[in-house]
Amino acid sequence: MGEKFLEFLSKKKTLLFLIMCLIVHAFNACLFYYLGLYPFTVLNVFSTIFYAVVLLSFKKHPDFYIIFSYLEIITFSFLSELFAGGVFCYIFYVIGMISVVCYLLPPKKRMKHLFQVIGIVYAIAIYVMYMNDVCLFPEYSEIIKGCAREIGFLNLCITLFTLFYIFNLYIFELNSANEKLNYFSNHDLLTGLFNRRFFEFIMQRNKSENENEYSIAIFDIDDFKKVNDTYGHHAGDCVLKVVSNLIEENAKDDYIAVRWGGEEFILYMPQTNGDRAYEILTALSQKISDTKVTFDEQNISVTVTVGMCTGNDLTNYESVIRQADDKLYYGKRHGKNCVVR
Repeated sequence: MGEKFLEFLSKKKTLLFLIMCLIVHAFNACLFYYLGLYPFTVLNVFSTIFYAVVLLSFKKHPDFYIIFSYLEIITFSFLSELFAGGVFCYIFYVIGMISVVCYLLPPKKRMKHLFQVIGIVYAIAIYVMYMNDVCLFPEYSEIIKGCAREIGFLNLCITLFTLFYIFNLYIFELNSANEKLNYFSNHDLLTGLFNRRFFEFIMQRNKSENENEYSIAIFDIDDFKKVNDTYGHHAGDCVLKVVSNLIEENAKDDYIAVRWGGEEFILYMPQTNGDRAYEILTALSQKISDTKVTFDEQNISVTVTVGMCTGNDLTNYESVIRQADDKLYYGKRHGKNCVVR
């Protein structure tokens, strides 16, 4: 299944489940009417009406209607087996719904376990009826016996399809949640750049590689405190986003742009010598200074000071960062808005 299709199914899972229930009951009503099993027809007509009402008012209380739908399904299954003597295999619905209700209801619903227990009790009751040949309408026994296998197989297919649908949605949502957690653990939430933790992980992991000459640059937004004091912290956040976007947009695919902390950023440039790095950083610094950050109809001028250093051994990348940091502060003390190598 395509990811977008699964995303659609995930967003509409409860609505689609209720629609499926409506279709199944409407189909069963027609089927049992055709077979001449009129008590089953009446039961399915009532269930069809129930789901039509639920769908018409679904947006108001979706969780509430899921609970009632669950109770309807297991009660319907119990009554159907009571009518048929337990041979139509509606017990599959009950067993399947124990998993489905656990998935469809939000985690905060404490009643989940109670609903599961109720489902287990219903399943046991249906099995006991089957073992004791309890049948409410023995006059239909010949018709019931004649179609029991087909109805049982149909109910098995419906249950397996529902579980397959729910299982795939659960796996999709689990993978999506893991991807989001992984993203949030590796990225700065404000700027979208990699965070310090991820950068340290990458550098530690790559220490064993024979890296050729590489460069590391530290950016610091000039007079950032003045921006916050003058325009407010929301304006400061806007400046951080604009600068981070410019750094990321002008970095090569194999470069790593990092929000180091506060208004400081790091750009790791593998396979890049000092001359090439200086050329890239000078152009980037100029582009940042040429950009006006618009906030509340006000244009904010932004410049950065950059300290850079080159290394050829990843085992001492911390030393390269310290040297770049020293050069950054040298630039801060000598006019700002410059690249120091």
